[in-house]
Amino acid sequence: MTYIKEILKSCWLLVLCLIIARFIGFPANFTPILACAVFLPFMTDNKYIQMFLPVGILIVTDPFLGLYSAIPVVYLCIVAASVISSLFKNYNYKNMILSGLISVGVWHILVNLAVWISGIQALPLSAVYIAAIPFDLRLLASTLIFSSLFFGFRSVFLGWYSRLDSN
Repeated sequence: MTYIKEILKSCWLLVLCLIIARFIGFPANFTPILACAVFLPFMTDNKYIQMFLPVGILIVTDPFLGLYSAIPVVYLCIVAASVISSLFKNYNYKNMILSGLISVGVWHILVNLAVWISGIQALPLSAVYIAAIPFDLRLLASTLIFSSLFFGFRSVFLGWYSRLDSN
């Protein structure tokens, strides 16, 4: 029972940190949300938490930060990141990084297509994809950094808990 309480405390701490991070003012597309979606399958087997916790944070924070035309596609990409990560049978650091890379690739293709469809059709689609590269490189960097931090904190937490449990 103590283990479950500790897990719940860490989940609430993660949620609070993610919500705060949305308001900190990171550069555009530098966010821990996609990293959270990539990491959650490594933390829990609950598919609902994996897919809907990151989207839930967006649903709560987006009205305060501003709504945008690509919201459905962004939310779909966040869910897709969780699904991609959950497809790996061996949850290790290498697979988490690989799922992050794949998720950012999916993001780049789908979100920028949605941006083009929603109003930048005066430009060729290739120009939209090229213009998005700096933003998506920031998303890639943040996904790799934050998912690595989540993975590291999880490892420390599990090691800490196993030492407490053995006493």
